[in-house]
Amino acid sequence: MTRVGVGYNVQIATGAKHKLIAGQAVPNQVLDLGLLAACRGGGNGDARGGPDRGGGQPGTFEIEDLEACEKVGVTAYVPKPMRGPAAREGFFSKEDFRYDPERDAFSCPGGQTLASRHESRSRGIVKIDHSNRNACKACALRPRCTRTFRRVSRLGNEAVLDRVAARLAARPDILDQRRQRARHPFGTIKQWMNQGAFLMGRLEDVRGAFSPTALAYNVRRAITLVGVPSLVAAARR
Repeated sequence: MTRVGVGYNVQIATGAKHKLIAGQAVPNQVLDLGLLAACRGGGNGDARGGPDRGGGQPGTFEIEDLEACEKVGVTAYVPKPMRGPAAREGFFSKEDFRYDPERDAFSCPGGQTLASRHESRSRGIVKIDHSNRNACKACALRPRCTRTFRRVSRLGNEAVLDRVAARLAARPDILDQRRQRARHPFGTIKQWMNQGAFLMGRLEDVRGAFSPTALAYNVRRAITLVGVPSLVAAARR
């Protein structure tokens, strides 16, 4: 269950090269789910060009967001959080089951095949449940997997998650780069600029307050990178 919180959730997209804020958004949503695409304007390179790569933290892992990024040409690198009833209860997670798209079936940790059994819809998207009741009854790994029989679902658009997982497996270092990029602006704003909390009450006022904060950060960062004379000369041009 989502804990109710009163506050504002600042999202930023940061350039990898200079750590400039290339995009920002201020929703009042408690969780980060669904907010990746809203702030996908930054990522690879600096704030001048259209980036083609973006990273997010596990809290932004939402299949609709990842699809939206693909549609606009942004290659997302977002780690999948371990969530769901099985993971919470200490059972094998879904990632322990290998999916075969040609057979539309899963292979479980016990080496058995879970075939498609039931089709439904989740948030308007086709969802197919895969299971093998007979195999679960005789499986020695059952205490580590389920209390009755294991059912693994797959959404009709879940191939986008497979592509994200494959990219992360090929580039595990990119998550460390993302953490470095995101922490620099937030650390500067909170510590050096002494803006650890908003003093406004309405969402539009908070958004109006953070926009000049992001601008001030970028100006300060630009001064550090090129100096005041070069920044003034660039502004005049």
